[in-house]
Amino acid sequence: MGIGAEDHNQMIRNYFLTAWRNLRKNKLNASVNILGLTVAFVCCILLFLTVYRELSFDDFQVNKDGLYKVYSVGHKPAGDEKGDAMSYPMGPAIRDEVQGAARVSSIMNGGAGIRYRGKEIDRGISLVDNDFFSMFSFPVLMGDKVAPLGDPGKVVISESMAKAVFGDEFPIGKMAGVKIGGKWRDLMVSAVIAEAPDNSSIRYSILARIELQSNYAALKNVWDAQHHPVYVQAAPGVTRQQLEKGLQQMAKKHRLFNEEELKSKGYRRDSSGDYAAFRLLPFRDLHFDVELGTGNAISKPYLYILIIIAIVVVVIACFNFINLNVARALTRAREVGVRKTIGAGRKHIFFQLWTESLLLCLFAIIAAVALALAVLDTFNTLFTEKLSLRTLLQPSVGVVTLAGVLFVSLMAGGYPAWLVSRFQVVEILKGKVAISRQSWLRNGLITLQFVMASLLIVGTVVIYSQFEHMRTASLGFEQESVISIPVRRPENTERLLGEMRAKLHSQPQVVAMTGSSVNIGIGQDNSQSEQTIGFDWQGKSIETNMVVVDYDFLKTMDIKPLAGRDFGREYPLDTSAVQNNVVVSESMARQFGVKDAVGLSFYSDSAKPKWNIVGVIPDIRLYSVREKPEPLTLQIRKGQALNYILVKVRTDNPLRAMELVSSVYKALEPDNGTRPTYLTENTRRWYEREQRLSSIFGSAAFIAILLSCLGLFAIVSLVMEQRRKEIGVRKVLGATIGQITGLLSADFLRLVALAFVLATPLAWFFLNKWLDNFSYRVSIGWWIFPLAGVATLLIALVTISVQTVRAALANPVKSLRTE
Repeated sequence: MGIGAEDHNQMIRNYFLTAWRNLRKNKLNASVNILGLTVAFVCCILLFLTVYRELSFDDFQVNKDGLYKVYSVGHKPAGDEKGDAMSYPMGPAIRDEVQGAARVSSIMNGGAGIRYRGKEIDRGISLVDNDFFSMFSFPVLMGDKVAPLGDPGKVVISESMAKAVFGDEFPIGKMAGVKIGGKWRDLMVSAVIAEAPDNSSIRYSILARIELQSNYAALKNVWDAQHHPVYVQAAPGVTRQQLEKGLQQMAKKHRLFNEEELKSKGYRRDSSGDYAAFRLLPFRDLHFDVELGTGNAISKPYLYILIIIAIVVVVIACFNFINLNVARALTRAREVGVRKTIGAGRKHIFFQLWTESLLLCLFAIIAAVALALAVLDTFNTLFTEKLSLRTLLQPSVGVVTLAGVLFVSLMAGGYPAWLVSRFQVVEILKGKVAISRQSWLRNGLITLQFVMASLLIVGTVVIYSQFEHMRTASLGFEQESVISIPVRRPENTERLLGEMRAKLHSQPQVVAMTGSSVNIGIGQDNSQSEQTIGFDWQGKSIETNMVVVDYDFLKTMDIKPLAGRDFGREYPLDTSAVQNNVVVSESMARQFGVKDAVGLSFYSDSAKPKWNIVGVIPDIRLYSVREKPEPLTLQIRKGQALNYILVKVRTDNPLRAMELVSSVYKALEPDNGTRPTYLTENTRRWYEREQRLSSIFGSAAFIAILLSCLGLFAIVSLVMEQRRKEIGVRKVLGATIGQITGLLSADFLRLVALAFVLATPLAWFFLNKWLDNFSYRVSIGWWIFPLAGVATLLIALVTISVQTVRAALANPVKSLRTE
């Protein structure tokens, strides 16, 4: 047994030594294969890391299988409408009235700011319930681990915040000022919590009780004001369906849905007979729901696309491998004949040739890991990722990677090895072994390569067109010339606006300025807020987004009223405490069902001043063009904290205008570290997902074409070698270089043209399916397909011509002199 094991080890060593000699002997073939596989593996590694990271989101949450996010769904005639904004009473009602709800916590943006002994840090505040710490797996590092927010007088901070605010001081028990809803409150630090992992849907720096929000006392029993999400944890053994049933009973008890009105509006009943209902989104699905998830949510189809792209690129590289090795079968025939003559069987021949494939794959994966490490920072920057190659060092990932290399080596090298191992010794010695230049396998693989490459090219064009279509869409307001400034201390915005108006009044570059409670687009502070309210009016259910603004909002945003007027300083009632003058959008006005909404007065809340509509404006898109414009109401509230200052400037010199506005603002609030931005930059961030997908598709299309052309180049080289004597004979008989080049190129160009014909209907079908996800979408122009087809043919023609022209120019005497 010992001798057998030694012989076995020696045989394996011989396989690898012989494989190494063969690879060194055929450097061109080996280099082409290694280059193709390396590029494919790099692409696969980077896309795999991207998908792996996204799929790992929230895996660390111990209770993830019992955690849910509450959302509402209304079954409108045009399709379901979902929303995760809840009112203050929702959390307590679920806790007290829904059987099976073990824990409940709201998570609300509470503003920003913490200070201690003269040091002030502008960092976001999350307002939660005390159950937050029992529901979510964010370890308390020091302090109260049982009830960190057991009473509203406490605050919890992250480890990095503790270091930033208190330095080396022990933070527990210290009093710190926390700015919640624009008001400073002195709270005691009760605990320091670990940082949220990078793959967490929930982020935080400072945590305090939701009861501290400035409007909580006024709205704690108001169901119609909805502004934050609510999470619930099921008790052991309680199913999602049981909780949803309890939620619906609670909704009916508090009459949260007017079924008669919903029915009159054409709402549809669901399987439970409800026109609208509260439902639960499993927390493990939160990251993959772009409609209800947090800001870093990503759709699973997007991840599937990345996986498919990685597979396509590797498959194209494998096709090159197969084609090149099948084409080289003739050159291996004599070697195989000698081996079989001295006693080698099919199995030994197969393993010898497969070992060469495995060695090539091992070289390629080593080179790919090194190259991936070199380009990782660039990839992270281009695609806004946070990838690390440390993931590849995990044992499970290492096993999968090695298994993948073995699979690729078998898939790409197995068939050529099997084919060569079947050569008969007698046929080899008689010189009868031949591989047809019209090989169905070779032609089929070349066609499939270019089908995939063509799909990626057309996909890149269409996805980029959709991205540009959304980016350049009319939003109903001015973007190009408006600068957005996030204010660090929103309670000072009214004063800051007055001082900025005074300082910039004489500057011809400044046209107008205003304030807003919400940002337009996603600013440098990465925030975008939304406040929705609902109320009943004459039996109709009215819903609207609310935005508090300052004077000159319409002028700054270049919005012209369709009816009525803008807010004006000459109208004292616009800022009166006894009447709430509002400007509404078209879709908001339509909800009342009256011919002229201007002058309409009503109560949205019997405990608050009467509303009076003074103007109607066109619908504008405050929240991207993926969805239809939502009803909007603008109002001015004297003394209301405004989070943003908007400045309209002349754009003949946008850089100078930005410098002017920034310098004036910086002098007024010097400790604000967030830079102002033009709205075009803000709104562009709405479409980062489409931009990233377009970039990935473009990169994949380039790699696919590169690999396809690399394989085509090598195949043409081998075919030219096989047809060397035929080319010589044709030249002697008078064929021109152009005729020979055309003859040699025709077969391959036909394959590329066939590939594009096959790819066109597939691209049309799948891209239309993808575009159906957008309410504002581009139409696929017919010109895209012939343009992409011509581009593919030209690329293939250049690749082929390099070899065919060289073959046509060769001296026929040399090719005909030898046998």
